[in-house]
Amino acid sequence: MAGCRSIRRVIVAVFVASCLIVPDGLAAQEDATETVFGFGPTVQSPLDDRVDPAITFGYSEIGLVPVPEFDFAELHDSGVFAAGVDWIEVDDDRLVDYEAPHLRARQVHATVLRDLDALTERISFLRPRVQALSDEIAYEHAQETRLAAEIDTYKMAIAEFAVRAFIGDEDLAEALAVPNSDAPENRVLADEVRQGQFAQIDARENEIARRRAYRGRLEHDRYTLRRQIRGLQHARLDRLEDERELTRLIERTASEYRTALHDRLPRMVRGTDLPLVALNAYVIAERTMAIERPRCDLRWWMLAGVGKIESAHGHFGDSTLDTNGRATVAITGPALDGRILEGAEFLTAGTPPPEPTTATTDLPVAPPAATGGEASGDGGDAAGAGGEPVEEPVIRRLALIADTDDGVLDGDSRYDRAVGPMQFIPQTWRTYETDGNHDDLMEPQNIYDAALASARYLCTAAGSMASEAGLDRAYFAYNHDEAYTEAVKAAAYAYRRRLGIPDAGESPTSPLGLAEIPADDVSRTVSDAVLALDLSGLPDW
Repeated sequence: MAGCRSIRRVIVAVFVASCLIVPDGLAAQEDATETVFGFGPTVQSPLDDRVDPAITFGYSEIGLVPVPEFDFAELHDSGVFAAGVDWIEVDDDRLVDYEAPHLRARQVHATVLRDLDALTERISFLRPRVQALSDEIAYEHAQETRLAAEIDTYKMAIAEFAVRAFIGDEDLAEALAVPNSDAPENRVLADEVRQGQFAQIDARENEIARRRAYRGRLEHDRYTLRRQIRGLQHARLDRLEDERELTRLIERTASEYRTALHDRLPRMVRGTDLPLVALNAYVIAERTMAIERPRCDLRWWMLAGVGKIESAHGHFGDSTLDTNGRATVAITGPALDGRILEGAEFLTAGTPPPEPTTATTDLPVAPPAATGGEASGDGGDAAGAGGEPVEEPVIRRLALIADTDDGVLDGDSRYDRAVGPMQFIPQTWRTYETDGNHDDLMEPQNIYDAALASARYLCTAAGSMASEAGLDRAYFAYNHDEAYTEAVKAAAYAYRRRLGIPDAGESPTSPLGLAEIPADDVSRTVSDAVLALDLSGLPDW
């Protein structure tokens, strides 16, 4: 069936070209195996994405319209990305590979539309000519009928004249205005009348023959035009079917482009260790907070610093982030059981360990009991033999937090563990949990949910993060450790220098969330597909 269709396309294209309706409607496929516009060698399937559609639909390069201008931003408007994030380059970025097939499909589609317009215009031009020919044929036929009727009238008159002359009709003689109808001159006059009537008949028969021949030429011209119109109509029907197929191809290449666009999300932003999906989540959180708490002045890079130190943006252990921002392997920290992390060597039989707290922190070691008349002093700094201060021994002890979630979030029913890319303790998550990607789920293992929850936590702790002191307050509240605070700030500033993402107030933004990959896109599995979300509840960013 596909072979017949191809042959029919060739016939139609040759017919159209012969009528000079469509310029170069078909060209020889002398180089059909050459890769053009991202398409490879010709195969059997008429819409196989390895086939150049120009070859499939019977066009040479010179027969195509110029490549139409197209703004690929239209395909970016899928509700997945924060405005601006979708254009950031990532490692192994192959998005450009999907542009050429889409543009080629649009180019061939535009050429088919041009041909459809030309065919329609040609048909519209020929139909009035057919009607004019039909009108003229009808007129000629009417004249032939009139002439035939006149001939019949003359023939009847001749017959009647002959009969009346034969029977010696007095009225005939009277009609000839001759007193003696038997006179020879009367017979001559009657013959002249008959000859005149025969001459009229001959003249009309000649006129009928001439008009009949002319009408035959008109009917031949009309038949030729009607055949041409029928051929053009068949060509137009074929081009209409081509247009429908190319529309489907455009939709498919657009879907493949969007899929490739979404598939970039788990990849690293070029030149950084930051996954694009994490950056997207941080920017969404920033722009959400710009509406919820504008005085907080939180920026995406402030969250990126936390994400970097807490879990390398979800790339912890065997875990990465998938297209939807979910950790591929659940990220959990150590059990918060109060264990000693550093400084155990300072503990002796006479030195009891400091009691654990609900925060991982450095704790001073209690001095041993005084012996042999030694005194601990007056509470001032201890001094060595040379009079220089001696640092008091400290140990680093993990927080001690008994289970608060029955192991639902962290899988531990004895102690709590920090969970997810932003490392929330379960009881803290219950306070700040949120649905950052509008999928009706609040998951600490999802970077969209965790980033927005972290943003709200930091803003609550700092009040405003517009100053260095505000950053210190926010990060220290996240983890009571000055070294941690400095490490997060260093990472945050590095991201700010590396990536020029506009702040929320500096550029227009669009609704954010996750969009649905079309159902007919068989190149992806259900588990890989971007989630379909209800965006009706999103603010108008």
